[in-house]
Amino acid sequence: MNEKKIKRVVLEVKDISCSNCAFNIENYLKKMNGVFSVNVHVVTKMVVVKYDSDYIGLDQIKAAIRSVGYTPGSVYETGGSISELGESFAEEEKKYYIKFVLSGIAALFLIAVPSVSDYTAFILSFFVWIYCGWHFHKGFYYSLKNFTADMNTLVSLSSTVMLAYISYSAFYASHNRFFHWHEISMLIAFINLGKYFESKTKYDVSRNIKKIASFFPKTAIKVENGKEREIKVVEIKKGDIISLKPGMEAAVDGIIEEGSSYFDLRQITGESIPVFKKKGDFIYSGSINNSGAVKIKSVNVGEDTMIAKLINAISDAQSVKLNIQKKVDKIARYFVPTVVFIAFLSGALWYPVDKDMGVNVFAAVLAVSCPCAMGLSVPIAVMVGLSRAIKLGFVINNPSVLENFSKVDAVLLDKTGTLTEGNMNLSKIKPFKVEEMEFLKILLTAEHNSEHLFADSIKRYCESKDIKTYKIFGFKSYAGEGVECDSEAGKIKAGSPYFFNKNSIDFSVHKDEINNNKYPCVLLALNDKYLGYAVFADSLRKNAKEVIKKFVELNIKPVIISGDRREVVKETANLLGIEEYYFELKPDEKQSVVLKYKMDGKKVMMIGDGINDSAAINEADIGISMKTSKEVTSTVSDMVLLTDDISAVFKVIRLSDNVKKIINQNLFWAFSYNIVLIPLSAGVLYHINGFFIKPYMAALAMGLSSVSVVLNSIRLLKVKI
Repeated sequence: MNEKKIKRVVLEVKDISCSNCAFNIENYLKKMNGVFSVNVHVVTKMVVVKYDSDYIGLDQIKAAIRSVGYTPGSVYETGGSISELGESFAEEEKKYYIKFVLSGIAALFLIAVPSVSDYTAFILSFFVWIYCGWHFHKGFYYSLKNFTADMNTLVSLSSTVMLAYISYSAFYASHNRFFHWHEISMLIAFINLGKYFESKTKYDVSRNIKKIASFFPKTAIKVENGKEREIKVVEIKKGDIISLKPGMEAAVDGIIEEGSSYFDLRQITGESIPVFKKKGDFIYSGSINNSGAVKIKSVNVGEDTMIAKLINAISDAQSVKLNIQKKVDKIARYFVPTVVFIAFLSGALWYPVDKDMGVNVFAAVLAVSCPCAMGLSVPIAVMVGLSRAIKLGFVINNPSVLENFSKVDAVLLDKTGTLTEGNMNLSKIKPFKVEEMEFLKILLTAEHNSEHLFADSIKRYCESKDIKTYKIFGFKSYAGEGVECDSEAGKIKAGSPYFFNKNSIDFSVHKDEINNNKYPCVLLALNDKYLGYAVFADSLRKNAKEVIKKFVELNIKPVIISGDRREVVKETANLLGIEEYYFELKPDEKQSVVLKYKMDGKKVMMIGDGINDSAAINEADIGISMKTSKEVTSTVSDMVLLTDDISAVFKVIRLSDNVKKIINQNLFWAFSYNIVLIPLSAGVLYHINGFFIKPYMAALAMGLSSVSVVLNSIRLLKVKI
């Protein structure tokens, strides 16, 4: 299969209203030749399709969606589905508001002027039924056409039966009227009111996610031949120099070539305090320049940038269904047909006894039943959870893992870049017959023009002590061995023991301790006279000990799995109080360790940052990658930490607990509501105490039911994590 022919498209389908709509679209598209996967997100009304362009095209996909009764709208690329999300809900909110107002005015008029003729009342009621309820009737038509049923079926049937029966009573029957004309308008008004509030609250949620896409600038300032010109972000290429002035957002991931400034990284890493960045430092797209002007060399552009990947990850994650949602969707598919059956049955039982009551219970049962509340219970909570996750400093690629955090009892951690900073820092110097400051000055001079990892560490260390180089006349590097430098101090050599042996430089005074040192050493000589050596080590992250202690308190067993040498891994384990550790592992061996713990009955969480961790991360029950991870690692992981602070994992655990709590509350309310109100609408208490529910009151209850689920989910944005 040619991967280049596999395309991904995100379509907005505004008339999706419940999980049954999602099922209809998914079920139809999946049957089409060339479609690999279809995911529909009810809350955002997005349809994500992956397809083979050799077999099927976008126009055919759109036509298929239309054929099942839905209207495909905008087609989005990077970030579009999120950046336009608010506008979609705003339009929907406006539509429902207008139809609520019109039907409400009609109802108030019919109540205020009871003497209006039946013909005038019929025309007004018919207008409300046909115009303000058109979206429901259209949905019902396509439901019949495709042998399915959804919320539109319930609303359209209920209002149609009401209109028909009131018209019959007014024009043909002579008995006392049980219903009044205004009840049709009130029924449709209350349902539109409920949908209006639902759209309004979903719009409030979408604004939090939309903020992320707002950090994806449309234009940038390119520097070319010393001149600046504004270009579109899509025109930027790797290697381009981009000018970033105070207040501007970075449009690319890149390295600062000139200048320094404080950057606001809150939307990228969750850090609340601006971070100082200077020449040579890496910055991510979406970072806001707070003060000085800087110039950036583009490294990652377009869809390869951090912010683009962030937006696409959120877009994809919203369409992933939790196991509990799959179960709820299955129930929802049978819910509407069951409700229609109950409505017909209760109406048939009442009709011979009391025709008016028979029609009332039929319409009320249909109007009160709320599949939307059930369908929204899980996805709206997950959507808000994804939004809160970004604020806390992590991206959830696979929301289904939210169900598994409470089951985790083993955490496997890579050492380098996860428990440690991932940078080789100058940790120790051992001068021989030379002062420490002079040793460092000569070492800095030797490594000043080197691009080796150790050179960066030496430069950072010496810069912190305000040490300058000697004047340099020439420089030569020997790959994998060392460097040679001509300076005003003399000819300097710095490198490995092999390099010094090759150049016949005697370092026997320190030979044993260098050979026995578990960390890499750089030897230094001036005019072929040995001056000592420097040791480089990867430092533990500041809060690594506290993180391991917290895992133990949560009864989650910490284990180190590393490709590093035994002595180094053992020392790290001892420092952190970790009893089990594995060393000198290849990528497939790391995966085998994960499998070993899973076979022992453990629920495994794996945290890593390198390509060599990707197989293990993918194998784990929950795979987490650090923000420094290579693309392949972050792609296979279930979530990505956007901060260097691995204690953010505990925020993930607490957030998952709160998401599950909200989901359970939503489902309890949605099912309890239907279990209680459907029998009441069927008139079970009428012979006991005369209680019954009018259809328009049932419609109000139905609308508020959906709103309550959305409002309850929004609490996730405020709850303390």
